Amino acid sequence: MTANPHFATVGDLAIHYDLADYTDPWRTDEPATFLLYPGYCRNIEFWRAWVPLLGRDYRVLRMDARGYGETGKPPPGSPLTTDMLADDAIGLMDVLGIQRAHWVGESTGGAVGLVAALNHPERIASITLCNTAARMGDETVSTYAIGEANQGAAIEKYGVAEWCRRTLQYRMDVSHAPAGLAEFVPREMAKTPAHIAVAAFKLFSTVNLMPRLPKVKAPTLLIVGSKCTERRKRHMAEMRDKLQRAKLVELEGYDYGIHFLAPDAVVAEIRKFLRETKDQ
Repeated sequence: MTANPHFATVGDLAIHYDLADYTDPWRTDEPATFLLYPGYCRNIEFWRAWVPLLGRDYRVLRMDARGYGETGKPPPGSPLTTDMLADDAIGLMDVLGIQRAHWVGESTGGAVGLVAALNHPERIASITLCNTAARMGDETVSTYAIGEANQGAAIEKYGVAEWCRRTLQYRMDVSHAPAGLAEFVPREMAKTPAHIAVAAFKLFSTVNLMPRLPKVKAPTLLIVGSKCTERRKRHMAEMRDKLQRAKLVELEGYDYGIHFLAPDAVVAEIRKFLRETKDQ
């Protein structure tokens, strides 16, 4: 667990977050902020390694999304949209007095970042998308159903933790997983209630941001694992081509879960990208 957890009220939602700042206290300029946004049913613990990697030069804001982790859990049947999720993050920035942030999103968290950049362009300095799809493929929907009528039915049958264990190889490169990680992931994802997990999957399985990508103004770094499916790599290349200012990097030797399996390599690519965009 994060030491000294913090909560902020945004609208009717209590958002669990952690804001770390290990920059030099005598700096005369205000350090920029990274907002690390989780993928499907994940939480701030998946970004733990990023704090020391970025914290000496930037403020590092991690948050649990609506219904995820320790953030408030809306009741079954509550509405859920990407606009709401993006507004939650911007609202948290407002509470904390953060005007702009570099958004890093993993998987579906990247899709929320694109929506935030579209709806609030002045608030997003850059976007990093780790294995993010602007449109979920049909094969993803069927894969996560694991033989049931749909993904929702699978979660209801097995529960979030067991469903996660049975689908772990689709969201994490198990060949790079250290001891203990294979149990950590389902345990942490199970902090998201089943009704939230089902609602979130239904949402992201219907989102299609491809037509809106040309309107994203923020410089965007797309990072994909070289061992990901060819369909995912082609899709992210198509995303790059539609975005105004974008770069696609293929991280050699990895599949999914790159943000917590290879944080050093991903952060190095982000730092390089920000240097490149600053020089343009």
